[in-house]
Amino acid sequence: MRLVADIGGTNARLAFAHPDTSRVEDPKSYRNANFSSFDDVIADFLSTGAARPEQLVVAMAGPVAGNTGRLTNLDWVIDGATLSSRFSGTPVRVINDLTALGYAALQLAPEQLVPVVAEPTAPAAQRQALVVGIGTGFNVSPVVAYGDRTICPAVEAGHTSLFASLASALDRLKPGLSEHFPTVESLFSGRGRRKFLSLMTGETVESATPYIAKHGTSENAVYDSALDDYAMLIGMLLAELKIAYMPTDGIFLAGGVARSSLIADRADICAQAATVPNRFVQLAPSIWIIDDDSAALTGCASVDVRANA
Repeated sequence: MRLVADIGGTNARLAFAHPDTSRVEDPKSYRNANFSSFDDVIADFLSTGAARPEQLVVAMAGPVAGNTGRLTNLDWVIDGATLSSRFSGTPVRVINDLTALGYAALQLAPEQLVPVVAEPTAPAAQRQALVVGIGTGFNVSPVVAYGDRTICPAVEAGHTSLFASLASALDRLKPGLSEHFPTVESLFSGRGRRKFLSLMTGETVESATPYIAKHGTSENAVYDSALDDYAMLIGMLLAELKIAYMPTDGIFLAGGVARSSLIADRADICAQAATVPNRFVQLAPSIWIIDDDSAALTGCASVDVRANA
């Protein structure tokens, strides 16, 4: 059996999965603050008498290189070689959590997804999709599947310059606004959303959550307007990304900022902006929000553990 783990900044989820079926069995969640290291989390998970894993795949919220990663919001280093030694040479692969969602995307069932744009997908020998993560930071995971093999190449999309179309849209909303958002991540992230709301409302916004919760109330009108604009900007971003990555089999949104920004009618606002035709490339993929906290474990269950991280 394969032990799969998804480590976020707050919680870690662990489960066993069969690598031939990618089926995850009874995931268990742990609060990271209760443990001094990931080794302690594994020890607790296995303390119930579970069998020693034959393989181990760990997805984590942080950059990964050389099969080693450090969590962005926690001082934990996840080292594949160290974990392998602990389990007597068991194959270990460490991947970014967004990459794990990439490996899961084309396997997700309808009940694990919330539709933003539902379009039919033409069958093809090669399938392509894109996971877009808007949360603490920003990145994407391209997905290319052919036969029984899926590849999710590493990219770093958050630090690219903001698309010209988005910069123009910002300046239409408020002259000079684009000067505050030089990169994609500077706008599409938790910090970027707070900054956008602050600049649009003239108030210091330390958290978007209270204003999202007051959606539709009269006293929230100024914030509702700004949050509607932010949903439109997400749609414009997706319109650019669908041309850059050609995700014929769908765009899959992940991350707390994406999910909370597209509630109620804001999903429609996003959809309208995302489906504006491009005069050069005619492409209309489905757009989904991943609505299952265990989805990354599915990706961990299906990734090739022998591949280089």
